[in-house]
Amino acid sequence: MKLTSAILFASAALPAALAQTWTDCNPLKKECPCNPGLGKTYSFDFTKGEGSDLFPPDKYFPVRYEKDGIHLPVKKKGDAPTIISTKYVLGGRLDCTLKIAPGKGIVSSLVFQSADLDEIDYEWIGSKPLEAQSNYFGKGNTETYNRGAIHPVKDTVNNFVKFSIDWTQEKITWYIDDVVVRTLTPADSAALYNSDNYYPQTPMQIKIGAWAAGDPSNADGVIEWSDGPIDYSKAPFDMVIQSLTITDYSKGATEYCYGDRSGSWGSIKISTDPSKGQTPSEETTTSAKPSKTTEPEEKTTSAAPKTTLTTSKADKETTTSEKEENTTSTKPKNTSTVEIAPAITQGLPDSIGGMDGPQNKGVSSTATATADAQAAETSAPTDNIPSSASSIKNAGLSLVVAAVFAALVL
Repeated sequence: MKLTSAILFASAALPAALAQTWTDCNPLKKECPCNPGLGKTYSFDFTKGEGSDLFPPDKYFPVRYEKDGIHLPVKKKGDAPTIISTKYVLGGRLDCTLKIAPGKGIVSSLVFQSADLDEIDYEWIGSKPLEAQSNYFGKGNTETYNRGAIHPVKDTVNNFVKFSIDWTQEKITWYIDDVVVRTLTPADSAALYNSDNYYPQTPMQIKIGAWAAGDPSNADGVIEWSDGPIDYSKAPFDMVIQSLTITDYSKGATEYCYGDRSGSWGSIKISTDPSKGQTPSEETTTSAKPSKTTEPEEKTTSAAPKTTLTTSKADKETTTSEKEENTTSTKPKNTSTVEIAPAITQGLPDSIGGMDGPQNKGVSSTATATADAQAAETSAPTDNIPSSASSIKNAGLSLVVAAVFAALVL
């Protein structure tokens, strides 16, 4: 298969999409728990075993294990079956052999994502199996949509294809079947953002799955970007993961902690203490979603501007109270500067849909998994029920007699 270099893509006919990301706790805003570190190389072949300990399936969306791998099916509105790593890497490489989920409106994604909303990813639209989109973003910044690239690829619906992302302090490299299709350096990122702070440089976990981007409940831009709407009569739409290998370049790391709120690579404190970085999956056998240490605080929806043939380089980060924006689009070297509708990034799926967490009202909906957890924490009975004696006294004897009489008659 011959692959050309990355081509930045723009079209007035392709409307801008909405993009959103989600995080439990943004370390650039407040004190957050440290991230458990992988610190080694981990491989798993889903054709030979079920239930990877590092990549357990999300319990809210059942998966199937078949001879060709783990199947992540989108069956109905809101489905977003996902596998999410329970540990993080700081510098690393992911190799994943997969088939994308087919169908208009169905988006498959492979994502590196950090707690402060750095991201590197691949995304695929189910009705466009000959295209792969590579993207990145920094610190949730979505002011521009000029960072995405489209790469030709063989039919990814009917063929297993190996996609790889290699991430270091010096560069990010995207591969398709071990062929380099794109490279991004910090200098490239600084030119795109007009800042050197948005090159991904904080601990990342991996999220792989499919979601219903073309569902009618999503924004028009998202539906059009995903080539929706979805014809659910043709469901299920299965993404299939055959195997994966993830390497943490911070060898021996057991835990990553943010030393300050700069979000810089050098600010991350790395522990190699074996007692650090333990996850629930290492303590008990479970395929449930990794436990959360704090309630979700980052839910944003950002409408992308209309695509144009030129982009402003005077980009500055914008934030809203207790919310973060993110999207993905990238410009490789030596190509014309045009725009791509931003990729939809992964997070925790919910009942309405979306790989990036809450996927309603545009791209997202309320994260029901977290909502259920919050409900469980706040459902304890209250102590404000008045005593029956006090109520009777206040009502007066006549009301008591009337109530007794009424009860006898009934």
